[in-house]
Amino acid sequence: MSEEQKLHPETEAAETAETLQETALAPETPAAEAPAEPAEPKADAPQDEAKPEAPDAEKPKTRRGKKQKNPEDMTPEEREEWEKKQKSKPKNVKQSAKRLIGYIGEHKGKLVIVALCVILSTVVSVLTALLIRPIYRTIQDVVLGRSTDGEAAIASIGHYLILLAIAYTLSAFFSLLYTRIMLNVSVKTVKKLRRDLFNHLQGLPISWFDKRKVGEIMSHFTSDVNRVNDLVADSFPTIISSSIQAIMTIALMISFSWKITLTLSFAVALMVLTVIVITNKVSPLFKKQQKAIAACNGYIEEYIMGIKAVKVFCYEDRSKARFSELNEEYRKIGVKANIISGFMGPIMSMISRLNYVLAITLGTISVTRGHMDVPTLTTYLSYASSYGGPIVSIAGTYSAMISALAGAERIFEVLDTPYETDEGKVRLAHIIATEMGWEETEDETGALAWKIPQDDGTFTFVPVKCDVDIKDVNFSYVPDKPVLKHVSAHANSGEKLAFVGSTGAGKTTITNLINRFYEIEDGEITIDGIPIQEIKKDDLRNSMAFVLQDAKLFAGTVRENIRYGKLDATEEEIVAAAKLANAHSFIKKLPEGYDTELRADGVNISAGEAQLLNIARAAVANRPLLVLDEATSSVDTRTERKIEIGMDQLMEDKTVLVIAHRLSTVRNSDDIIVLEDGEVIEQGSHEELIALGKKYYQLYTGLYEMT
Repeated sequence: MSEEQKLHPETEAAETAETLQETALAPETPAAEAPAEPAEPKADAPQDEAKPEAPDAEKPKTRRGKKQKNPEDMTPEEREEWEKKQKSKPKNVKQSAKRLIGYIGEHKGKLVIVALCVILSTVVSVLTALLIRPIYRTIQDVVLGRSTDGEAAIASIGHYLILLAIAYTLSAFFSLLYTRIMLNVSVKTVKKLRRDLFNHLQGLPISWFDKRKVGEIMSHFTSDVNRVNDLVADSFPTIISSSIQAIMTIALMISFSWKITLTLSFAVALMVLTVIVITNKVSPLFKKQQKAIAACNGYIEEYIMGIKAVKVFCYEDRSKARFSELNEEYRKIGVKANIISGFMGPIMSMISRLNYVLAITLGTISVTRGHMDVPTLTTYLSYASSYGGPIVSIAGTYSAMISALAGAERIFEVLDTPYETDEGKVRLAHIIATEMGWEETEDETGALAWKIPQDDGTFTFVPVKCDVDIKDVNFSYVPDKPVLKHVSAHANSGEKLAFVGSTGAGKTTITNLINRFYEIEDGEITIDGIPIQEIKKDDLRNSMAFVLQDAKLFAGTVRENIRYGKLDATEEEIVAAAKLANAHSFIKKLPEGYDTELRADGVNISAGEAQLLNIARAAVANRPLLVLDEATSSVDTRTERKIEIGMDQLMEDKTVLVIAHRLSTVRNSDDIIVLEDGEVIEQGSHEELIALGKKYYQLYTGLYEMT
C-alpha cells in the first residue's frame, strides 16, 4: 500500500458498506494483531473459482446489502477497506468511559464539592418556580375582589420578588463555583492523561513508531486530549445538573397532577428512543472523524519536515491538492457526523414544544372542571415547558461526549499497547578491585563489568571488553521477506569491524539488532559471551555509543546537545569531546559559541556541522562499544579527513562497528563484511579483499557502482 493510500481516509463506498449487515462479519481484529498487508487469496482456491459468480437472479440480493462477504473471500482491495472499517469503529465506549471516570475520580474531594454546588444550584433554580404561584394567586385575589387590601398585596408580592432575587443569585453563585472547580479538575485530568501518554511512549518499541506517522501520534496529544478536556469541563457538569433538574421537575409535576404528567411521559420515552437511535448511527462516525484529522495532521507534519524538497521540486500545487483531498474527506465525515448528531437538538425541541401544547390543552380542561386553579396551572406549565429542557441539554452535549469518548478510546489504545519486552537480567555496573575480588561501586571509576545473577542469589562480575559475536543470524521485518540470511561476524575487544554493501543489503539492520530495537528471529548475538537477550536493554544501550546517519539535534544550546551523550558531563569534558570530533573550531565561530541556540534538527547549521556535533555527543559518552552508521556521510571529503584522526582517538581501546558507503572510511578495519541481499558474500581485511578481486575490489576501484 502506498503512502498516499495510507493517508487517505475511508472512501464513500466504504462508508456505504458500513450500513450493511455487520453480524455476518468475523470478529474484529485487534489493532495489535492486524495483518501488516492485505491477505492474499488462497493459492489452492482462487477467488473466482472458489466462489462462482451468482446467477443474475441472485445478484440483487448482494446489491440490497443483505449479505456481506466473508473477509477470507474478499479481494486484497476489499480486505483493506474492511480492515479500515473495523479500525474506525469504537470498540468499547463503555470501557473508555469507565477509565476516563477513573482519571476524574482522583479529584474526589473537589468532585464532592462540585456535586453539592450542582445540586444546590439546580434545586434552587427549580424551586424558584414555586415562588411564582403565590404571586399569581395574590394578583388573582385582587382582580377577582377577594382581597381589598392593595398595600398588603403589594407587600406580599414584593416579599416573594425579593426571595426570587435571592434564589437566582444563589443559583448563579453555586453555578459559578462548580464551573470554576470543574475547569480546574479538567485541566489536571488532561495533564495527567497527557503525561501518562507521553511516559508510555517512552517504553514502546521502535517498531511501533515505524508503523505510524508523527502527525498521527501528535493528534493524540492535541485533538484527542482537547476533546477530553471539553468533556470534563463542560459536558460532565451539564449531565449532572440536567439529570437532577429533570428528576425534580417531573416529581413536582406529578405532585400537581399525576394524570397529566403520566400523559406527557410518552414524550420522555420518545426522547430517550431518539437518543438511542442517533447514538447508534453517529458513534462510528466520530471515530472516523478522529482518524481523518489524524491523517490531516500526519500529512501536515510530513509536508513541514520535507518543505525543502517540496520547494526544490516545485511540488507545492500537488501538496495543496493532496491536502485538499484529505481536508475534504475530513469535512465530509465531520459534516455527516455533526448533521446526524445535530438532528437531536431540533427533534428534542420539537417534541418538547408539542408536549407543551398538549400540557396547555389538558391543563385548561382540568381548570374548567375545577381540578386545578389558574395559579397552579401557570406554575405547572412553567415546569412543563422546561422539563424537556434538561433532556434537550443532555442531547446538545451528546456530540461532544461521543467525540471525546472516541478520542479517549484512541488514547487508551496507545496506553494499552504493551511495552517492549525485556527479560534481560544482566546489568551493567561500575567495579573496583579489592582483596576479596571485584566489588560494585556507585562511583564512575571507568571500570565496567557485566553483573550476572546466579541461582543462589549472588552475582558474578565479568569485566566489559565488548567482544561482539554474531552467529548465524536470520531476521525479517515482514514475514517471508528475509533481510538477513545466516549472517555471522566477530569482533574482538578493540577491533574495528566494518559492514559494506549496497543500499538495502541489511547493514543498518545489524545495528538495530545489536541494540535490540528489534529482536532476532534465529541465531544469536553475544557481547563478551553473554547473549544480548539476557542483558537489560537500558544497560545494553548504555554500553554503546552511536553515531547515526541522521544527525538528530534538539532545540537548545550546542552545549546541551553535546551533553545529551552524558547528562552530567563537565564543561571540560564537553570541550574535549568537541575537539576530538573536530567540532570545536566551528563552534567557537558561532554567535554565542557553546551557548548558541540550535533549532530543532539543527536547521540553522550545516548538515556536516550537525554531524560533527553528533560525533562529539558520542565522544563525551565514552562507551566501550562504538557504532558508526554512515557517520561521515554528511561531511565533505576534506572534513572527513580532518576528523579521521579524532575518530581514531575516539575509537582507541574500543570495539567499533562501522557501516559505510565510502569505502575509504573502512580501509583500516580489522575485518570487513561485504553484504548483498542480506547474505555475507565476502569477508576479510582490506588487502585480502582487494587481492580477491571480486565484489569489494569492484566497489573500491569504482568498477561497480554501489546503489
